[in-house]
Amino acid sequence: MPESAHPAPPTSAAEKVAIVSDLIFASRITGVANHLGMLVDVVRTEAALLARLPGAKLAMVDLNIDGVDGVALLQQIKNVAPQCRVVAFLSHVQVDLAKAARAAGADDVLPRSKFVERLPDLLRE
Repeated sequence: MPESAHPAPPTSAAEKVAIVSDLIFASRITGVANHLGMLVDVVRTEAALLARLPGAKLAMVDLNIDGVDGVALLQQIKNVAPQCRVVAFLSHVQVDLAKAARAAGADDVLPRSKFVERLPDLLRE
């Protein structure tokens, strides 16, 4: 399986990047982006996300990726790319994780359903 659904051109960083392990959800993100005429670089690992952050304007982070400490990743994103807007998404029942994500620097923390609903606007901003 490829690391990225839409790899960034080698000479420039992606403006919008997402870390998502669920292929169906990743397809939903790229489908909305394609419909809007935009490109989102979807990756599955922390290292791949961090490598794509220079120049990124938006990072979308699935806080439910197995084996990834989402809160620590949010802190890393803010350290590597303070200019980047960070939108984290998770299950609506994960209230404590949502609070921790906000404290770690996420600009928005949304339940998956709200993330999907707001995705076109998030990509346009």
